[in-house]
Amino acid sequence: MDDNFEEFVNKAAKPVLLDVYTSWCPPCKMLSPAIEKVAEDYADKIIVAKMDLDACPKTGDRFGVDRIPTVMLFRGGEVLGTFIGFKPEEDIKAWVDSLI
Repeated sequence: MDDNFEEFVNKAAKPVLLDVYTSWCPPCKMLSPAIEKVAEDYADKIIVAKMDLDACPKTGDRFGVDRIPTVMLFRGGEVLGTFIGFKPEEDIKAWVDSLI
């Protein structure tokens, strides 16, 4: 994602929800099923992407990601909102609904 972030996020036809995680992070593992369900249920509204912070440190630095999981919602390259830590599926859906 460090190499193609601009192309992927800025040119996306829909808002992009980006889940920034690491493979060794327990809260990230807890959040993953909720993010996957949101991706399924909101496929017509948003694009959901995951980014391993260990593999993409430049993008993480660019957005000041210093805690994980961090979830950001973008539209046209602009950050609409961010949350850090675990949230249940319904809370994530309400958060997305409030921003799009």
